[in-house]
Amino acid sequence: MTPQHHIIKETSETLSRLLQDEFKRNGYKRVHIVEQAPKPDAIEGKLPAVSVYLYQMSIDPEGYDSTPSSELVEVPQDDGSIKEFFRRRRLWVRLDYLMSAWAQTPEDEQLLLGLIIRTVMENPEITRDRLKGQSFEDDFKLNILMSARLDEGTLARFWGSLNQPVRPAVQAWTAIPILPEKLEEFKRVQSRQLEYKSITDPRISETGPSGNPFLAARRLDLGGTPGPSGGGGTKK
Repeated sequence: MTPQHHIIKETSETLSRLLQDEFKRNGYKRVHIVEQAPKPDAIEGKLPAVSVYLYQMSIDPEGYDSTPSSELVEVPQDDGSIKEFFRRRRLWVRLDYLMSAWAQTPEDEQLLLGLIIRTVMENPEITRDRLKGQSFEDDFKLNILMSARLDEGTLARFWGSLNQPVRPAVQAWTAIPILPEKLEEFKRVQSRQLEYKSITDPRISETGPSGNPFLAARRLDLGGTPGPSGGGGTKK
């Protein structure tokens, strides 16, 4: 079983495989997928190539501690039974990708960019059977959305940091959960013991699962002598 923290790596691999399969289906069988910063030394000798670069991550804006709640999980045991555990709620992480095309001519690069856009547009949700790796939950679906363009200043700084001229690129993002590993066993209530105090005599108490506090109360003694039936009476 793959450790769950591999989910970031396997998300990038899933996106790369999605693009690779779509390129091959459309006749682009020699396109290389590069999962790193689009630098010349990473691209050199691999043309045509598409860089799928995870350039930014951000934590759930609500934060890890904003909701001090836990979630209940069921864990199968070796004997076939199911145990329930508490764990801290999952932390969602946003992953932002920059996808750029590299080829011998600008025309070929633009063809690849168009196919990248169409692939993301036609695959807004990737089901579990198409996800690469085992770090995803059984019912998990990966949603991929295209982002609005970066402002010119940010884009210029990004390419400038790579010593590259500004070039067109497709920006897309998704969100994945990081699951805490620490589990605390959860035990459901099997029985409940209740204790009641008499409202007329604090020395009298009754215990039981559904006791009635009035059944244990003594009668009020209003004075006088007991009558023949043992009840209270007044002396004339």
